[in-house]
Amino acid sequence: MNTLIFIPALILVTYLVFLLVRKSNTSGTKFMLLGLSILLLGGIIAVDGNSDLGGFEYLIVFIGLILSVVGFGKDN
Repeated sequence: MNTLIFIPALILVTYLVFLLVRKSNTSGTKFMLLGLSILLLGGIIAVDGNSDLGGFEYLIVFIGLILSVVGFGKDN
C-alpha cells in the first residue's frame, strides 16, 4: 500500500477509535474483546494466500490492536 495513503488513514482511524471509546458508556472489557476479534480477523485475512487487499489487512490488524489497548486503559 502506498505510504502517502496509509499513514493519514492510520492517524484518522486512531483518532476515530479514541473518540468512539471516550464517548461510549461501554466497558473496557467489551472494547478489548472487540479489538481481539478484529485482530484475529485481520490476521486470518493477512495469512490467507488467496486474499489480496493491497495492505489493508494490516490496517485491520492495527485497528484491532488500537481497540484492545484503548479498552485496556478505559475505566469501567
